[in-house]
Amino acid sequence: MIGTRAWRGTLAVLALSCGAAGLPPAAAAEPGASALVAPLTPLEPAEAGERKSTIELAWFAPAASLDKRLSRTRRAALSAGVWNLDPAARAVLTGGFSGDALERTQVAVGLAPDLPAARMERARALWLHADSPVAALAVAISALRAIPRHLEASLWFGGAALYVLAVALVLGGLLCIAASAVFAAPHAAHDLGDAVPGSLAGFARFALLSTWLLVPLALGEGALGLAVALLAPAMVYGSRGQRVALAVATATVLLGAYPVAGLAGSVLTTLPGDPVADAALFTAHGAPRPHDRVRLEAAAEDDALAARALALQARQAGSLAEADSRYRALLELAPDQPGARNNAANVHFEQGRFDTAVDLYERANERGASAVALFNLAQAYGKDFQVDRLSEALERAQALDSELLTELAALQVDHPEGFVIDAPLPRRLVWQRVLASGGGEAVAAEFRASFAPGRLGADPSVALFAFAAVALAAALVGWRLQPSRWCPRCGRRVCPRCHGAGGEHGLCAGCTLLFLRPESADRSLRVARINALRVREERLNKVAWLASVAVPGAAGLLAGRPVRCLLGALFFALALAAISWRGGVVPDPLVAGAAAPVFFLVVASVAGAGYAAVVALSIATRRSR
Repeated sequence: MIGTRAWRGTLAVLALSCGAAGLPPAAAAEPGASALVAPLTPLEPAEAGERKSTIELAWFAPAASLDKRLSRTRRAALSAGVWNLDPAARAVLTGGFSGDALERTQVAVGLAPDLPAARMERARALWLHADSPVAALAVAISALRAIPRHLEASLWFGGAALYVLAVALVLGGLLCIAASAVFAAPHAAHDLGDAVPGSLAGFARFALLSTWLLVPLALGEGALGLAVALLAPAMVYGSRGQRVALAVATATVLLGAYPVAGLAGSVLTTLPGDPVADAALFTAHGAPRPHDRVRLEAAAEDDALAARALALQARQAGSLAEADSRYRALLELAPDQPGARNNAANVHFEQGRFDTAVDLYERANERGASAVALFNLAQAYGKDFQVDRLSEALERAQALDSELLTELAALQVDHPEGFVIDAPLPRRLVWQRVLASGGGEAVAAEFRASFAPGRLGADPSVALFAFAAVALAAALVGWRLQPSRWCPRCGRRVCPRCHGAGGEHGLCAGCTLLFLRPESADRSLRVARINALRVREERLNKVAWLASVAVPGAAGLLAGRPVRCLLGALFFALALAAISWRGGVVPDPLVAGAAAPVFFLVVASVAGAGYAAVVALSIATRRSR
């Protein structure tokens, strides 16, 4: 498993946070509460000096029903910029709630609506316990759609998908080069034997060719070195189209082995190894740890993510003066931050400064309106009794995100005085850190070690030079060489050195007489020969059909479409990689759940369909020739 150690620390921290922010069942129910909320009554009083957050207070306060409790908690979380209470949702799913599966998953999704694992558990519960397959399918689809909205999930799925893509690019490119070399091997062995003094038997010629191919393996260069050797005969005997396809195949191998693998490693390992990003993540989930503030304050002066996280922490703790000061400093340094401007306006709203809040909300919407900022603007207009503007702002927000506005309208039913929503920490800042970190080389090196353990795998410039040098030399040899070839009619070898000039139009001498000069051949012999060739062609068509289906890339080569050879190999490799790593390439940090195999099986299905389409199209092309 690649990068397993890098995630162990994160898994341990998440487990601890689940215990700290989880929702264990209480011993007695609230008076008048339904059975659904009986296990969720307030905990024992907090220890001296311990202060509960507004989100905790909203959850543990008395409620008449589970829906009321979830609605109130969701409203408090959104107001604090916490869009997903992941630690609490994980605790619920792992035993922090004593209800049945339907109730437990309802609570988990209510606490963390964008957590794919929670939605997939909800889908499973609906399928098994509610006998509602349509609803279960809809929730499962919504779990996949939630992946881009959830920071950890998008990083985990993105890193795993990039790793699968790297495998597909390398394997697909290698398969294309290998298939082209196999097609060229008989001619390469024959012509190479002609270059040696004396007459070599067929097996000796192939042994001579194998010696060249085994040199990179003997040098410890692995499959990548073998691909360099295979590229030589493929380029020598390839047509112009085949050489272009081989050049692209080489590029895909190098692309997957180096930049894509490195990017996958960065996405998978940067977040657990970045103290600031890790602290910001727990802040975004509404469960900051004591040492998180120390980390963030140490980096806040030069780090935009740390500064935003500290401002969000102050807002979550109800320290409006501190939050106002931090947002002012943020906007002075980087005024073009709609999310920060929206949150600064929320602080003014909570302080009762509605005029300045309206001004900040309007400026937040100047460079691209958002449904969140427009909803908040409508709340501020309502405080100022500007009913027309309130309706206009809500209409604009509804047009941008009707689903969110429907949820917010439902949350506002029990909160007529109005509430405003903080924008979450921007995922863009985390992704920028990830993409710029360059910290995935260890994962990429471990990946390359499996197929390129030598110098080629260690240094991309050496690999590029080796492929380029062999391709150029082989192309020059192919241009100057008079290679042997197969007669397209009978399949006999046509060699300029063995058979002289041969026939016309690429045919052997016999087929030239048979098809181009039929008057010079005996009619009965000609008919017998044509019948024999027809039987041979039918037999070869069956073999070609089987090879097209069973051997990745063969269909394109047999159809004379080398680009399809590469496409087929890539689709096959992608399907194989997605199935092999359908559970991810590193342990799931409790965000994917059953969404991981579903996601990668969907990828495998799409790739498999692409492979089938390429094979079918190539077979049809060959039959029409």
